[in-house]
Amino acid sequence: MNDSAPTTPSDPVPPAAAAAAAADADADADADAAHAAGPADPYAAEKKLGRLAAVTLGWWAHGGVRLLLAVVLLYYGVAKLVFGQFGLADTGDALIAHGEMSPMGLLWRMAAFSPLFQFLSGLAEFGAGLALLWRRTVPLGAVIGAASMSLVLVLNLGYDVMVKTPSLVYLIMSLIVLIPWIPRLARAFLGHGAIGRGPVPRLVPWRPLERVTNILGPIAALALVALVSWGVSSMYPERSTDESVPAGVWAVQEDSAEPAGQLAEDTRWSAIAFGSTIEGETSQVQLRRADGELLAGTYQRTDESTVQLELGPLREEGQPVTDYLEQATTSLTLSIDERSDGTLHVTGEGQDLVLTPDDSGTTLYDRGFSWGVRPDDPFNR
Repeated sequence: MNDSAPTTPSDPVPPAAAAAAAADADADADADAAHAAGPADPYAAEKKLGRLAAVTLGWWAHGGVRLLLAVVLLYYGVAKLVFGQFGLADTGDALIAHGEMSPMGLLWRMAAFSPLFQFLSGLAEFGAGLALLWRRTVPLGAVIGAASMSLVLVLNLGYDVMVKTPSLVYLIMSLIVLIPWIPRLARAFLGHGAIGRGPVPRLVPWRPLERVTNILGPIAALALVALVSWGVSSMYPERSTDESVPAGVWAVQEDSAEPAGQLAEDTRWSAIAFGSTIEGETSQVQLRRADGELLAGTYQRTDESTVQLELGPLREEGQPVTDYLEQATTSLTLSIDERSDGTLHVTGEGQDLVLTPDDSGTTLYDRGFSWGVRPDDPFNR
């Protein structure tokens, strides 16, 4: 007789047996899954590595375009922020007539008259270049850069500036840099679908080295910004202002020389404009003769009562800039005596003149800008 009681389904199963049964079941499931999936793909690792290499090379190409565009935007941004690209409006440029300007000259004078326009446009370009150097602000820099280059392209086309093609290239570069984020921008503007997290450029896919580049990258970017800013600002001479005589616009009141028989042959002076902005050691000057010809150049104060002028004709249409810069100029040394009535007595180089201030020739420079209400409202003429 067997004294052991039979095991019933309600009896507890030993823990070891349960664990073994579970392990067997998992092994069977894995085997079934492996059998169903077939043999492992021997090229899976190679495909993953190839895709990683392609993505990394793409980011490197993207980074090259981004770096070049950043340098260009920083260059032009700094040039505008230091008022070097367009300069500043000055009375030494007051005698040129509207019809004598080239379209590009008109644009340059318009920008020179407004330091605010120069500063804001330079700030936009400099900020875009700065944003392009940091991975997480690349789309912001690309958007601002594209907007800035669009405006520059329109101005270059409208005013016949010679750098139309480069500005178009910079606009295309901005759009190329923006490509990885265009789907997110489209969803944001069109309002279709959720806006997921944007891509972050990864030039180094290896984590340990990426941690190093994450530290060195911003340092290199700051060094680049400092180098470009120093290099561009040092291209332009130091600027100062001297509004003392003879700065201003002057009309010839008296001339001891006899007039020519025909006005077209009369080379006497009718007006002269001396600038007050000194760049390096010289300022702008323009001289209008009685026959209508305009001479332009620079002047330098050699002492309290003497100035040295370098004058030449305006650049002719189609004349290469090298020929214009190499053409001969006329040097004049003049003595200037300020009289008590505000007129100037000018002598030297065969001249004996009395100059009187021409207030109408300085309207553009005298009004400037003001938030306040003027007794005479702004006018258009």
